[in-house]
Amino acid sequence: MLKYKVFVINLNRSPKRLEAISAQLHQQGIPFERIEGVDGATLTAEQIEAVSPRLLAQKSYHRDLGKGEIGCSLSHKRAWQKIIDDDVDFAFVLEDDIGLEDNFADVVNLMANLPHANWDFIKLYPLRRGGGSNIRDSFDYQGHQFVSYHKFPISAVAQVISKQGAKSLLKNMPYIVEPVDGHIKSWWSLGIYPFGLIPYCVSVDLAGLSDINPVGNLEKMPQRKLTKLRLNWSRAFKRMLVTPSLDKHFNQFKDSLK
Repeated sequence: MLKYKVFVINLNRSPKRLEAISAQLHQQGIPFERIEGVDGATLTAEQIEAVSPRLLAQKSYHRDLGKGEIGCSLSHKRAWQKIIDDDVDFAFVLEDDIGLEDNFADVVNLMANLPHANWDFIKLYPLRRGGGSNIRDSFDYQGHQFVSYHKFPISAVAQVISKQGAKSLLKNMPYIVEPVDGHIKSWWSLGIYPFGLIPYCVSVDLAGLSDINPVGNLEKMPQRKLTKLRLNWSRAFKRMLVTPSLDKHFNQFKDSLK
């Protein structure tokens, strides 16, 4: 059986969220370790500049990043580093505001019993599901389906990341220039090949209060419209170029599980 851990990212100022996710994991008999989240609200201007240089971020994203987005990204990077430091084959990386579906323990067991960890990143929840139209390819595996996507869905609330995936993520994301799920959406720039696993095993209350955007200020930020247009076209073009490689890796993953 592969060595793995379950990590929950939690801010010190969010004990109720920790209590809620702890109860859900306990109910399904799943031990976990807490990752202390980086509270973006406490970051100084100097600390932000060190991890998210303003000029670089302005070229790479269509608006300024919120402190919560930077803190969230740093929290995920902290979890990726712990996968390496703890020398596990993979880890579940969960944010603390999710709900666990009844099949979550089944997914943990499925991943733990894979014959290898020669994969990078498995998404467990997409914010915009897009029905089946966004699923590019799929194959059945022990009552589940591994899938690839035409456009990788946003949201980083729940995923499984291998040690090789964590190394690539950290190597290729030295700075935070967009929200963490935006970085992962351009997976080719991070040196990973991300897949998904359905049926999805977590849910999210989209009406709940967000630590990243508690009062909706992100939507009110000035937009750099030309930058957004340029970045969208660039991402679409690069996705087109790398999709054959994604298909190849997905088929190799499929063959490796037979």
